[in-house]
Amino acid sequence: MSDYAVVLYFDDTTNSRIQKMIDKVAQSTGVGYMKTANVPPHVTLAMVLGENEREIANECERFASEIEGGKEVVFASIGVFNPFVIYLAPVMNDFLREANKAVNERLQKIAAPGNRGLYLPNNWVPHAAVAVKLNPETLKKAFAVVQEMFTPFTAKTDRLVLAKCDPYTELKIWDLK
Repeated sequence: MSDYAVVLYFDDTTNSRIQKMIDKVAQSTGVGYMKTANVPPHVTLAMVLGENEREIANECERFASEIEGGKEVVFASIGVFNPFVIYLAPVMNDFLREANKAVNERLQKIAAPGNRGLYLPNNWVPHAAVAVKLNPETLKKAFAVVQEMFTPFTAKTDRLVLAKCDPYTELKIWDLK
């Protein structure tokens, strides 16, 4: 069984903005997992545990053909999963809610919920991680860096990705129309 993530990528301006925060936090804290593991800025819509990668990819491809790209996602605040993760929090909107629900409904027919069900509808906290694997001290440093760099902004979705987890490996990327 393997862990898979279905994630949204954003426009180049958003990627650059979030990546600068990731880089600065890694430099400031010495915790550079996001950089060393080559995890790009993203929001995870679903995580599943499954055996049939081809079937999961095929279902994601069907889903990608049905969702619209260019949807706006407003990142309005900084969040923390204490004490390990600092992230940018998007405002929950219809697009995010429906995308999370739809992809999970599809994938739950062929795979088990991953990451203890934390990405299932009504249990999901959408987020774009800036740093993970922190501890209480590095979290404080990371928060100070992100607080200094962050102002609310609007992103546009442009790609859907199926990735294998740990290490993060992009398996398939679909451009959203």
